[in-house]
Amino acid sequence: MQPWNIAHRGGAQLMPENTLAAFADALARGCDGAELDVQLTSDRVVVVHHDFRLKAGLARSNGVWLAAPGPRIKDLSLADLRQFDVGTAEAGGAYARAHPLLKPISATIPTLQEVVAITASRRFLLLVELKCDMSADSADPVELAEAAYAVTGKRAIYVGFDWRALARIRALGGDCWFTTDKLQGDAMPVIDAIAQAGGEGWFPNFPDAIPDNVGYARSRGLKVGAWTVNDPADMKRLQTLDIICTDRPDILAASQGVRT
Repeated sequence: MQPWNIAHRGGAQLMPENTLAAFADALARGCDGAELDVQLTSDRVVVVHHDFRLKAGLARSNGVWLAAPGPRIKDLSLADLRQFDVGTAEAGGAYARAHPLLKPISATIPTLQEVVAITASRRFLLLVELKCDMSADSADPVELAEAAYAVTGKRAIYVGFDWRALARIRALGGDCWFTTDKLQGDAMPVIDAIAQAGGEGWFPNFPDAIPDNVGYARSRGLKVGAWTVNDPADMKRLQTLDIICTDRPDILAASQGVRT
């Protein structure tokens, strides 16, 4: 069985990340699902956005791009956020250079509820990353977990680096895959901790998804995915995983012999 093709941020190299257009594109391509990042606005709406602050060179208001990271998502209401367009990168900017395939569109930051609405037409897995940490820019992890779960419930897999948020999801009965960044040293103690915390899966940075680590995780009863896998050689190596999360779902589909 092939791993599920999960479009990272909706397929961030193909469409503006974390926008309704990106998730609609992933759905149209026949992806198995999409990963997305969620945060809370000042009026407690769950919105889909990666950085804690509006991104320079991508967010613009009245046609003018932010030259530096903008205000915190947690300090803005949904109405405030709707004033910014995030569908077109500033020409020649760092974001545009890193995402050369993107075509300009008009797009606002969506709510999680809006993503659910456009992806409900068929089986389509949402990997909901609870975007929080110990910094002052972050929403409260428990509040974020509860708000996201109220929208997506058991139809999503919840991932994230802040295990406080995932613990709350577990208490609510949700499915959690614990995310790890590139590990230094032996992965087995981390895998043990995930299993002991009641995680259903391990979601490592892809270089850590080597056969010994994957085998050990599965021996502990965990499913295994990997992020963010964009190179065809890495995709081929990781075909035994349960999930591959990629900015290029088109390349992964082609490597699996699936037409998009």
